Amino acid sequence: MKTDDCGLGPSGCSYTITNLKTSESGMTAVLDLEDRICEKYDIDIPKLDFQAKFETNDRLHIHIQPTDIEDYPHNVDVPEDAYPFEIEDGPNDDLQYSYELVDGETFKININRKDGTPVFESMSFIFERQYLEISKNVDSNSAIYGFGEVFGPYKRNSENTSHALWNADNADPVGQNLYGSHPFYIEIIDGKAYGFYLKNSHGMQFSIQDGLMTIQAIGGNFDMYFFMGPSMEDITKQYFQVIGAPALLPYWSLGWHQCRYGYRNIDEVREVVANYKKNNIPLDTMWIDIDYMENNKDFTYDAKNFPVSEMRKFVNELKSNHQYYINMIDPAIAKDDNYAPFSRGMEKDIFIKDKNGELFLGEVWPVNLNTAFPDWHHPNIVEYWTNEIKLFKDLAMTDGNWIDMNEAASFCNGACNSGSDDPKFKMGEFNPRNPPFVINNFGYEAPLKTKTLDMDVQYYGGLIDYDIHNMYGHMESIVSYEALLNIDPIKRPFLLSRSTFPGTGRYAAHWLGDNHSWWKDMYYSITGMLSFQLFGIPMVGSDTCGFQANADEELCARWMALGAFNPFGRNHNGLEWDNARIRSQEPYVWPKTAEASRRALAIRYKILPYMYTYLVRTHTHSEMILYSFAALWPNDATALGIDKQFLVGKGILITPVIEQGKTSVEGYFPEGIWYDWYDHSNVITGPTYKVLNAPIEHIPVHIRGGQIIPTQGPSLTVYENRNKPFELLVALDREKKAHGILYFDDGISYNVDGKFNEIEYNVENGTLTAKGSYNYDEPQNLHEISILGVSSKPSTVTVNDADAQFEFSNNELIIKNLDISMNDDFVLSWN
Repeated sequence: MKTDDCGLGPSGCSYTITNLKTSESGMTAVLDLEDRICEKYDIDIPKLDFQAKFETNDRLHIHIQPTDIEDYPHNVDVPEDAYPFEIEDGPNDDLQYSYELVDGETFKININRKDGTPVFESMSFIFERQYLEISKNVDSNSAIYGFGEVFGPYKRNSENTSHALWNADNADPVGQNLYGSHPFYIEIIDGKAYGFYLKNSHGMQFSIQDGLMTIQAIGGNFDMYFFMGPSMEDITKQYFQVIGAPALLPYWSLGWHQCRYGYRNIDEVREVVANYKKNNIPLDTMWIDIDYMENNKDFTYDAKNFPVSEMRKFVNELKSNHQYYINMIDPAIAKDDNYAPFSRGMEKDIFIKDKNGELFLGEVWPVNLNTAFPDWHHPNIVEYWTNEIKLFKDLAMTDGNWIDMNEAASFCNGACNSGSDDPKFKMGEFNPRNPPFVINNFGYEAPLKTKTLDMDVQYYGGLIDYDIHNMYGHMESIVSYEALLNIDPIKRPFLLSRSTFPGTGRYAAHWLGDNHSWWKDMYYSITGMLSFQLFGIPMVGSDTCGFQANADEELCARWMALGAFNPFGRNHNGLEWDNARIRSQEPYVWPKTAEASRRALAIRYKILPYMYTYLVRTHTHSEMILYSFAALWPNDATALGIDKQFLVGKGILITPVIEQGKTSVEGYFPEGIWYDWYDHSNVITGPTYKVLNAPIEHIPVHIRGGQIIPTQGPSLTVYENRNKPFELLVALDREKKAHGILYFDDGISYNVDGKFNEIEYNVENGTLTAKGSYNYDEPQNLHEISILGVSSKPSTVTVNDADAQFEFSNNELIIKNLDISMNDDFVLSWN
């Protein structure tokens, strides 16, 4: 390792700017090391091609790669098929950033806002073949969010944060690399935010130590985007333009879901569905884990315990009740010449090869068999995958796919039939099995191949796993999404993926993996969901009540209440813990859990029109479903660190109990008026802390003043809910104003084709107006309007100039027995 001549520390490896050319749209240059020797970990790349593109007023794109790129095949861009769409540029006539270079000077990345305020000042810049580094100082007053997936606080510790980004089958330990890699963060400085994205699929180490943030990658290049915000939501909109907006998902996916690993047979599954209804707990979708498979092989049913004939009956039973069915598909295909999916895969040559071009074999769930792994980059893969899924659906129709173990996970470390020794790194020799810089994989610097593939396995087109490991699950999501559309081009696909990468939300939802039935895991489910709102996968949730270990009545009651407000809400637990079967944890198992579930899920189902509006707007407007306090109150120093509360949309505040034995919880209420969901006369004025009463069956919920919440129901299924009259809950702010939006369509069509209603509600000066566009014929009418925060009893209330009957009590005005069409504007006034 040679570092004497490379100016490490403040300058990093000092490249000189040469051949600088500027234009209104950006800059190009050649960065020259000029015979300086760095070699911190690997051979230096002496010359780099630099390009800065002013793509929009808010987005700066900097791209740096070796000048002789043909000599560095492992320092190229991520494969184009990972982002099968064009990134659109926009106006750049009012840049909100400034970035300048001077020919002959030392290269740095120093980016300022338009007013000169610094946002990013590089402290090191190193570009070696198998080692890249960039670092920056972290302002003591800043708050940083993102760079995951990781189990930890939402706001990153600015003095002691360090973890790898390397997709792994790692069961949710704190502070380690997990299933997804998202090299994207947002930093808020003095109330203003900017975002940073490193478009690189290689393994990384992310750290913030003693006020210095460092990003270290084991290959690829610097393909960097800077987003100027200035709000957190502005940044996510700008970021989603690069990685793709979240998918348009079906309405029914917002209903409650149930699963476990360990249902013994189809009769037991039927009994679960029946017990939900018997206990008056909502259920929309029933899931089955790998238990349904014959010897754990994809695309098969166990002839004894889950026979096809009974599966078809079960699916028909669900359909008759307007409920849904999903099961699991792993990417690993059993190596069995008598197993048709394997034989067809071999015929189409779509499996990953080892370094010698032979079939690579790992081991996953199939009993006593090795497994092959599909190559999602192969030109035959979509045809193959579509066919396998269609044949499987023809046996018993599923309503979506659950794709697990797609990091890719294996029970072997590399090839199952190979030795454990890999060649040591030698300077000057590319070594994907033992790179010179070791990321902290699994928290103990485990070899990259631990519980996955060898790093030199080959994909179509010359790619190797070392370069694209982190996007294996992402590519499976793309192929699976296309397959589902090929099979049914009318309906919106629903996919749930464990492994993710920037842009996966364009195709799939995500759950937070194999958590535990522990109180801390409940807390980290909140921080995980908030982080994935930033990562572009807003349809996210945890395994409610925990997957591993045993839940009890109190834990599950609290978690079901919290889970009721997960965008993706599912109770799911595992098979065994401490060599014994994990106890059942369906919400009806314990009386208090059942009651807590009924109460919280009643709220969820009542606000489904509100949640669906936000779900759709993640796709159409790049918004979020859940909002952190930091996203909404960036100038509130207290709000920046709050991660045990969150908002559903921008109007409903959730303050869960996440500590054992507690019957109250302290919540922070930011600036504004907050109405108790259960008792509208109980009003809190922020900013303030408040201790809230919270017996085991109760979760505190508050409505933010200034918001209008459209509701229906509640019912036991989404279908029943959509066939109930609408209501409006109007919460006035200090100025006696409020605003809200309602969107609805048929909830399932992939191509909406303009057939939707979108209504904007506004309250000002004692008048509620509803104005919208109406191209969907909604049969249900608006039945009731409640207005909170009305100062005094009005003398009259009119709807479209006609007198209306009303009730008034405790500053709440209620107008019942309305019959207002949801396909037209209206005006309601009181005085």
